[in-house]
Amino acid sequence: MTTDALRRTPLAARLFAVFAGTVAIWALMRWASSTFGDDELTIPTRIMNAVLVCGLAVPMVIAARRYLDRRPLAGLGLDNPRRAWRPFLVGVAAFALPSALGLTAALATGWVDLQPQVPWSTILGWAVLLIVLVFVFEALPEELIFRGYLQRNLTTVLPPWVAVIGQAVLFTVFGTGLWVASEGWGVLTERGIMFFAVAVVLGLLHIQTGSLWTPIGFHLAFQVVAQSLLSDRMTTSNENALLLAGIASAFVLATTVAAFLGQREDVNWSRPEPE
Repeated sequence: MTTDALRRTPLAARLFAVFAGTVAIWALMRWASSTFGDDELTIPTRIMNAVLVCGLAVPMVIAARRYLDRRPLAGLGLDNPRRAWRPFLVGVAAFALPSALGLTAALATGWVDLQPQVPWSTILGWAVLLIVLVFVFEALPEELIFRGYLQRNLTTVLPPWVAVIGQAVLFTVFGTGLWVASEGWGVLTERGIMFFAVAVVLGLLHIQTGSLWTPIGFHLAFQVVAQSLLSDRMTTSNENALLLAGIASAFVLATTVAAFLGQREDVNWSRPEPE
């Protein structure tokens, strides 16, 4: 065994430390939100939550890579910022293109209708703010932790496709647990299926392009569109059809779109990748 291997914290301990830290950060955020914020999740409360989560989650992963993994942060798939725009846009397109096609077809056939409840200028202004909030609160910290840190560490000992399943299970436990804590056990099955499916697609996108910016872009586009369509600023008479046309379609076709736009030539699905 090499000296470097002896100095590294065991894999199971590293995974546990980061996962437990993640749960603690989101628990702290929920406490702060209920103590200093409001039940309606107004913009100031959303900003507070985003700053708190990102301000703790990102340093946690940086510290874990430095002191537990003893590996550079770039090993998680974080390209140089000057090169990050392309895989990021691949992720955005992997969601936006199927979503736009699905919504256009559904609206054209009358399967789905959308009625704005506020002026379009208000909707667009909210969407711009939402992009910033979602990036800071969800897309960056969650992808850095789950598709970045946890999936990369699992890939050192497991085939990449198995590592995707592993991080998806952890993400499902994490996300579903938050919903059960606030809404009760009635949401367990619905949210469990949703979180698992979302995590699998995001994990596959990371493998396809080799860049963490791809799932970050997809995550950002997904949440901005979903929160825009399902907010009280927009109403529909057929929410299930809206979800199928504008959201589910993107998850079904995401990896296909990414394969055309930005899949690397040396994609490895079956061999562990030690660091």
